[in-house]
Amino acid sequence: MSEPEVSGERELAAPVKAFLAQLYRDPRYLLVGTLTRFGEEKISFIESCAVFSAAGEVQGQLLLNREYARRGRPDGERPYGYHSLLDYYLSRQTNGALALDEDEVAALREESWQYYVRRNFDFQLGDYAQAREDAEHNLGILNLAEHSEIAEETKWGFLRWWPWIERDRAVAQALLDLLEGDLEQAATELYRVGRHIQQYGARHAERYQEEEGDNRSICEAMEEHVSALVELLRQEQGLPVCLEEKIDQAAAQGDEEEVGRLRAELIRRTIGDEP
Repeated sequence: MSEPEVSGERELAAPVKAFLAQLYRDPRYLLVGTLTRFGEEKISFIESCAVFSAAGEVQGQLLLNREYARRGRPDGERPYGYHSLLDYYLSRQTNGALALDEDEVAALREESWQYYVRRNFDFQLGDYAQAREDAEHNLGILNLAEHSEIAEETKWGFLRWWPWIERDRAVAQALLDLLEGDLEQAATELYRVGRHIQQYGARHAERYQEEEGDNRSICEAMEEHVSALVELLRQEQGLPVCLEEKIDQAAAQGDEEEVGRLRAELIRRTIGDEP
């Protein structure tokens, strides 16, 4: 374990980078690197696609060379003159719910997939600010779907992925906090997201039980990923136990005096009255 830095900018330890590289590796998409084409920086990658026969049988795989823009919509398009479909549909929202047909829902789902793929590359490239932005974009799509006039099952088709996207948003934010030297805030971000994912899973347990395959355990898997990252950051980067976790631990032990002391400290820090 390397000696943690006290303040200022930090570097991620090699084991942390290796963990992130594994966590954000989708075998369907191989990152080649970045390049500049016509003055615009792009991400170069190889997409592995299955080839099917007319009868639906898998015949093999096809490797395709792809490029995504580093900023804006990944495919570089501007639907209806907007930066993204999400921006376009948000501009159409009024006080009432927005009605979306099947084609519009499918287009939004495709856009969210593009942002998912690029988000993985963001983490691999160490561009955590863009990873956070891409996660926030997809959370915006989920929020739009939730408040639109579409079938409940279609809404759940988006909302089931909230724990995954929120995990990525929080991890990106925590890494930014850590690199800026704010270890307490990084620890708080990761603790909160683990708790929120657990609560989300409990609230939608019945829906997840209806899922098949890995989707049934998505909340549990995301919690495990966050916990593993926290332990690794504590070992390698000196990540502390945040105040909110200490409060919950004291409450679980029935130590009301310690709970009160920690809550008072949290209030002082929140209002900026910390010496």
